[in-house]
Amino acid sequence: MRNKRLLIIFGILLSLTLLIALSSAVFSIKMVNAYCYNSDDKELMTRVQQFEDRLVGKSIFSLDEQSLIEEVEKEIGGIKVINIERLFPNRVSINYVKLYDYFEVRYENNYYISGIDGRILKKQEESQGSEVIKIKLNLSEVPEVGGNFSSSDRFSALQDMIEMLEKLNYRETNAPALIESIDLTSSETAIYVQTRLGVLIKILQDDNAGEKLRKALSLYTAKPEYRTSGMIIVVNSSEIFYSQESDNTNEESNL
Repeated sequence: MRNKRLLIIFGILLSLTLLIALSSAVFSIKMVNAYCYNSDDKELMTRVQQFEDRLVGKSIFSLDEQSLIEEVEKEIGGIKVINIERLFPNRVSINYVKLYDYFEVRYENNYYISGIDGRILKKQEESQGSEVIKIKLNLSEVPEVGGNFSSSDRFSALQDMIEMLEKLNYRETNAPALIESIDLTSSETAIYVQTRLGVLIKILQDDNAGEKLRKALSLYTAKPEYRTSGMIIVVNSSEIFYSQESDNTNEESNL
C-alpha cells in the first residue's frame, strides 16, 4: 500500500516536471517582431527589433510589459510604444509610433525639439525653422532631453489644440506648414496662433482650446480673404470675429 502511494506521488512529480519542461520549451520567446503604425523607417525598426536578443529564451508568461516599454522608449528615443503584444505560444510584437519633430521651444540659447506628446527628443543650438511649430511656454525648469513639456504651465491647452489638428488631419509636416507659432506667454487670458500666411488667431481663455482652434480654421478655410492679414478672434465655440487690425477689438465685425 505504501509503495503504491509512493509510486503515485512519484508519477505526479514526474508529470509536473515534464509539464514544466514542456511549457518552458513551448512558451519560451523565440521571436520578437517590431511594427510601426506611422512610418516605414527600416533603420528604426531594426533598432527596436534588436531587443529580441534580450528576450529570446525567456518565458512569455513572465514578460514585464511596462518595464519593457520604458526600456525601449528610453534607449531608442523618438518613439512611443503603443503596446507589447504576446503572440502565443512564443512570439512577441513591439508596436510603436515614430515621434516626428513637432514643436520647438527656445530656452536661453538652445532649441528643444519635442514630439506631439511633449516629450523632448533633442536639444540643438540652431532652430529648425519652418519644419516645426515654434512654441512659447513659461517653463518652470531647464528642459532636458528625455523630459517632457507637459509639466509646463498651460501645456494642456496646447495639447488640446494639437490633438484637434491631428483630428483635422494636419499631421507631421502639414501642421508646421500651416502654423508658424503658438504663444502661451504674452497673455494669461489668450493664446496667439500665428499662421504662415499671415493672419493671427487669438483664442480667448484656455478652455476648449482645441474646439476654438477648429472654429478659427473653419473660417480660415472658408474665407481666403482673411488668411493673409488681420486677426481671427475666437471668444467661445459659437462666437468668432475677424478684425482687419491685429489685436484691435474696436474694429471687429461679427461673423
